[in-house]
Amino acid sequence: MVSQTNRIERQVLIRAPLARVWRALTGIREFCKWFSAETESPEFQPGARVNLISTYEGSCYKEEFFIEIVAIVPERSFSWRWHPGVKLPGEDLSQEPMTLVEFRLEEAEGGTLVTVTESGFDRLFANRISRVFGENQAGWKTQMAALERYLA
Repeated sequence: MVSQTNRIERQVLIRAPLARVWRALTGIREFCKWFSAETESPEFQPGARVNLISTYEGSCYKEEFFIEIVAIVPERSFSWRWHPGVKLPGEDLSQEPMTLVEFRLEEAEGGTLVTVTESGFDRLFANRISRVFGENQAGWKTQMAALERYLA
């Protein structure tokens, strides 16, 4: 049974061609601009671990994190795993399972329908599930709005 705090899903219609949205999602330099991150990695590729630093304006410090690229299906889907949420001081997440983030693209009247889902919260450490789920619910709302603004 899937709990109500196991999966986040958000959709947005972006008024841009699918190929343009795809480049913004999977071109690492463009991704970093709208996602508010920095990296030295040259590109996303399946199986790669990409180290990132959050540059989000609302944060008082630059948080380091990584994503592990799961799959890239050109102009259809892009997925990765990561340790979601803000890591608290002293928190060791090395043994915690990661959540799965997947972007799916579909051509739609007037642009491209982008759906992002994040699942697997029920596998996180019990003391993190509620906090991290709430952070990421708000976070994906912010990120989808940032993607939409970036492509406007």
